Amino acid sequence: MPDLDRQSAHLVLAAIRVLAHRQGRSPTPDEVAELLELPPATVRLYASQLQELGAAVLVESAYEVHLEIRDHRLVDDLEDERSEALAEDLADFDRRKQAENERMARLFDDGTFAREREEKLRQMDEKLRELPRKPKNPFE
Repeated sequence: MPDLDRQSAHLVLAAIRVLAHRQGRSPTPDEVAELLELPPATVRLYASQLQELGAAVLVESAYEVHLEIRDHRLVDDLEDERSEALAEDLADFDRRKQAENERMARLFDDGTFAREREEKLRQMDEKLRELPRKPKNPFE
């Protein structure tokens, strides 16, 4: 696993321990990302790699996914450095995702969505009114 290096693995495991101690429960990947000031997608990738390695496990409950440590010694066999290309790609993904979220927020906040919906409803109403009425029954 060239994406996860030994230092990053130990850092994520330490964050899991600290948050579990502070909160009295296993932390979510987003909480770990917030503590480490890393992009959430990066932490989720690290968590899945730690799970594949057997050092940590992602536990899915009915309401959330949280991280638990299984065997921290397994990360000692990892390489010392990771590739920077993956980190840049993940940061780029997070920037694009943030831009998309901001665009969607503006769409709803400035009323554009409501105006477009009202216009579509008005057009549908006009088309329905243009349809021919049901003819009277000639056998009545």
